Amino acid sequence: MKRNWMRIGIVFLALPILGFVQGCAELKELRTANSRQAITIRNQMAELEATRGQREERDRLRAELEDLTRRIGGGADVRDTIDGPVIQLPGAILFGSGYAVIQKEGKSALRKIAEYLRSNPSTLVRIDGHTDADPVKKSKYLWDSNHHLSTGRALSVFKYLVKKENIDARRMHIAGYGPNRPIASNKNKGGKRQNRRVELLILSATD
Repeated sequence: MKRNWMRIGIVFLALPILGFVQGCAELKELRTANSRQAITIRNQMAELEATRGQREERDRLRAELEDLTRRIGGGADVRDTIDGPVIQLPGAILFGSGYAVIQKEGKSALRKIAEYLRSNPSTLVRIDGHTDADPVKKSKYLWDSNHHLSTGRALSVFKYLVKKENIDARRMHIAGYGPNRPIASNKNKGGKRQNRRVELLILSATD
């Protein structure tokens, strides 16, 4: 009988100990979970701050480019793209129909862009040439296709900024998209006029 009571006593004594051990394990698990949650929250806050900073930087850049295009005039505008805001120069400002030789009005526009680039020496530039969908006719002896024409126009802008305005060639690269990226319908004259353009994407060196 005495042994039975001893066993019962040991069991009752062990129960609080087991409860204490289990409580410690649960507390440790809870602390681990809380720590992980805190890390997740900090990471999410950091991502939000980074996103907010990127948005503010994009808004600042857009405001600068809007001011620049107002000074350029002639239908120059700022357009939002997936890569960021771009300076949009109508083809009629820069070139005669079917050609890639920069006109007087185009040189004036590019001088203002060069002034901006000199004021922002850390920026990089992507120069994109675009056309409408009409086959090249007037100057088909010069260009096999609209892709060739759009690339030639982007290259003319590049050469002007490098040779006439002394912008470092390493800050720029070009692309010719021909009719592949229209911003308006190619079924009417107004839409075609909008599609004939050169766009300059301004990027910071860290983008």
